[in-house]
Amino acid sequence: MQSYRSTPHQKPGDHTADAARRGRRPLLIAAAAVLLLGPGCSARHPLRIGFLGGLSGRVSDLGIGGRNGAQIAVDDVNAAGGLDGRAMELVARDDEQNRELARQRLAELFGLGVAFVVGPMTSTVAAEVLPLTNERRIPLISPLAGANDFRGKDDAFFRVVSDTANSARQQATELLKRGLRSVVTVADTKNAVFTRNWSSFANERFVAGGGTALPTMEFAAAPGLKFLELAQRIADTGADGVIIAASAADSAVLVQQLRRLRAGMFIALSVWAGTEELPALGGRALDGVLVTQFFDRFSAAPRWLDFVARYRARFGDTPGYAALNGYDALQMGAAA
Repeated sequence: MQSYRSTPHQKPGDHTADAARRGRRPLLIAAAAVLLLGPGCSARHPLRIGFLGGLSGRVSDLGIGGRNGAQIAVDDVNAAGGLDGRAMELVARDDEQNRELARQRLAELFGLGVAFVVGPMTSTVAAEVLPLTNERRIPLISPLAGANDFRGKDDAFFRVVSDTANSARQQATELLKRGLRSVVTVADTKNAVFTRNWSSFANERFVAGGGTALPTMEFAAAPGLKFLELAQRIADTGADGVIIAASAADSAVLVQQLRRLRAGMFIALSVWAGTEELPALGGRALDGVLVTQFFDRFSAAPRWLDFVARYRARFGDTPGYAALNGYDALQMGAAA
């Protein structure tokens, strides 16, 4: 049983959503473009499509989900005849959520002659590889890099997710509606481009609504991090609630520690934490925690249920927002 509450993210007019998202169509209707290609792929060499994301380590849930979702999209495009009659082949590279390694791995993908790249899965890595992307002018389509830093640029970088500001402000507004008068935000600097955005915009909206936002606490996720000490610092602020911008794994541990120290403190998590790993790692400590979501995971829309069934059959797991957005990103590239 899923124990945490979720508030679906909404952005009116977003072209990547359908019934599995409230305000977004869940699987890009890019298939219309490839359905015109004919009944089968030709014998020409496959068209290589790159994927760049963290496929190993503590925060690999985003990368694995995004890659798997993109693979389902490749399967769909190929089943409909391929792209310009050519079958697609997904070539994945693990950036390990390491900025220097990400540049190397993206260069490898470009060297293989990929038509475009799906990824990366975090804003911090996206900011690191953007100069190389613009130099080569090969499209980079990120499923999840929502930081406002990328907005309004004339470059080769595209996204299937709206700006972080929208989601963070929605969350802060919800906390005000629930009667909270003071909050402290906590941000993991290992993905600082995203987490500092989230904290800043959440605080801005909370203060504008009449609340008090305490100074943001920052930490760098790493093996050996003393979560109990961090949780104690959060609890000692005396704030009514805390907004945590961190991965599912780190958020789950922090929530568990906070429940022991201040059971009554209201806890909200950024969209980054809302992967399928969260309930498995957090358990009953997540009861009552507010998690912003990109989509309605309980949707009964036929297309969403079909996607879930095919994903489970292929990968033996349940898809979350990373997989859904990975699918959308691949389909966006196929439709271009």
